[in-house]
Parts: sequence; C-alpha cells; structure tokens
Amino acid sequence: MKQLFVLLFMAFAISAFSQTNIVTVNTVKPKLGQKMAWETAYKAHIAKFHKGDEKISTWEIVSGKWAGYYHLVNGGRSMADFDKERADAAAHSMDLDKSFFPMLDETMNGNYRWIDSLSMRTDIQSDRCLVNVRHIKPAMYADYMKESIRTNTIASKLTGKFWDKLSVNTYVMLWSGSDPTIVSVRNLPDGVASLETDFYGKDAMGTSFKDAYIKAWGTLDWDKRQKTLDDAPVQGRGGC
Repeated sequence: MKQLFVLLFMAFAISAFSQTNIVTVNTVKPKLGQKMAWETAYKAHIAKFHKGDEKISTWEIVSGKWAGYYHLVNGGRSMADFDKERADAAAHSMDLDKSFFPMLDETMNGNYRWIDSLSMRTDIQSDRCLVNVRHIKPAMYADYMKESIRTNTIASKLTGKFWDKLSVNTYVMLWSGSDPTIVSVRNLPDGVASLETDFYGKDAMGTSFKDAYIKAWGTLDWDKRQKTLDDAPVQGRGGC
C-alpha cells in the first residue's frame, strides 16, 4: 500500500492513471482502532471482486490534517461505464456492506477527467507526489485555462536535469458545482527534496521559463500572466 505524505490538505492521489480518461476517487477514514482490520478486509475485497484489467490504486495519508484517511482510486473509466452494472453487483454490494462500510467513520467520492493539454511527461511515475487543488472563478476560467496551457506548452519543451523529470497530470472534477475544480498532480521521482529546485531556473540550453514565454507571447502577456493565476482561484490548496 502506497503512502501519501500530506502537508496541508487532502490530496487526490490519481497520478497512477495518467493515460486514462476518467478516474473515481473514494476517500475513506477507518474508525479508531479499526485500521488494520479494515485494511485486511479491503485487501480481501479487492482480491475477490477487482481482478483482471481493472486499475485500482490505494494511498494512505500518513501526515498532516488528513492523516488516517485513504484514497481508493479506480482508473480507466469512460462515461459509458457509469451506465453499466457489475455482473456480480449484488454480491459486491453485500460484501461492502458487511466488511467495508461498518469499519469507516467517513466516506466521500469524486470523479475526474484527465486533461491531455495540461499534462506532461506522463510516463514518469512515483510513490510520492505534489498535489494542487484549485477552485476557479467561472468568469476567469477561460483565461486561467489559457495560461495553464501556455505554461504546460513551455515547460514540456524545456530540457535539463530538473525539466526532464517534471511530470504533471491534470484533471478537471466532473459535476463539481458552481466553481470549476482543477487538480494537478506532480510526480516526485526524486522525492520531496526535488521541490527545492527553482521552477524558473534556466534549462540545459540556458533558457529560462520566462525567456521562453516572452519569446512566444510577449512581455505584456507575461505581466498579465501572474495576475490571472493569482486572481482566478476562489480557493487553492496544495500538499504532498
């Protein structure tokens, strides 16, 4: 079972399914004193009902405000899959009701669509990741997405020790309500220590992110960029 270290908030650990379209994240918290018993029951449930090609990843949050919670991630889904019913639906539900839910204090879930134009170097995987969740003002959503796509376009072309390992998967929450919700998951193949690297440093060819941006879109757009990224989120959270 993978461990997710969280500094500030509940992280959505969905990076393991970079090339899939939709992932479902179930967040659960075992009751006090029930952790080991719940893990044992959940492993038995997975072995019995989730075999074959179904992709499921389990992350334990071991630090921060959400310590004690788990993210159960089901990837590789399409919209059509939500209309399908399991052949063993009755037995599956009965097993959950008997051995899964009784040991939980809290449960919540969400569905997320992977966004190709906001993701890069998705072949890089890691057991640790940095996650940012941003709730965007609807009126600024278009401008925010434009700047995010530009950021991804520039960053994916830069090269060097830092840039070559910059792996990001970005998701938009489905049915999130009034404020669009964007989740970005940065894999940390070199661990949390890699966060000390200067994001705006020069690449192997001596080009900085700022230089490349201005070359592509000009100084005026560069000056507007940070204001857009700062003002668009209604709320933002980050952690690893």
